[in-house]
Amino acid sequence: MTNLISRFWHNEDGVITVEAVIAIPFVALAFCAVYVFFDAYRVSTASQKAAYIVADNISRQTQAIDARFILGLNQLHGILARTDAATSMRVSSIGFNDRTNRYVVIWSGDAALGPSLNDSDVNAGAIAARLPRIKQGETLLLVETRVDYKPLFRVGIGERTFEQAVVTRPRFAPQVAFDAGLTIISQN
Repeated sequence: MTNLISRFWHNEDGVITVEAVIAIPFVALAFCAVYVFFDAYRVSTASQKAAYIVADNISRQTQAIDARFILGLNQLHGILARTDAATSMRVSSIGFNDRTNRYVVIWSGDAALGPSLNDSDVNAGAIAARLPRIKQGETLLLVETRVDYKPLFRVGIGERTFEQAVVTRPRFAPQVAFDAGLTIISQN
């Protein structure tokens, strides 16, 4: 009986199979987690780069833009962000009033991001903190984008929204004008 127990104890047949059954789920979980974290980082950085490209495009405009232009840029943002998820964008032209020492929304338009900005929105907290000080007569462009992200696997990161805000100045004109001919964009 001792000999039989000793032989069973020292027998290594099937060890690799047992180790594989134990290790493969952990390796698969680690692979899925690495994939999800990399994919989330990719979507976040691609969205940020796309927001900068869109903001730069708007800042170079010398003729008035309209709602169709903003909707087209929202589609471009989705393509550049390399995502199938819904994207949304809001573009605002902002000036400064030296007498009241407050920012003034010249116009604001959105492509599914939500309501257009108004003066109180801009001067409240988070948005005003992003804006640099400008002089009377100068304007800024604030381009806000949002990309919804849904991970392929549920390992560590849940559904989230990547939001970007880019502030830039008009390049070739003192202000980017807006043509209010279409009603999907509000003008203040």
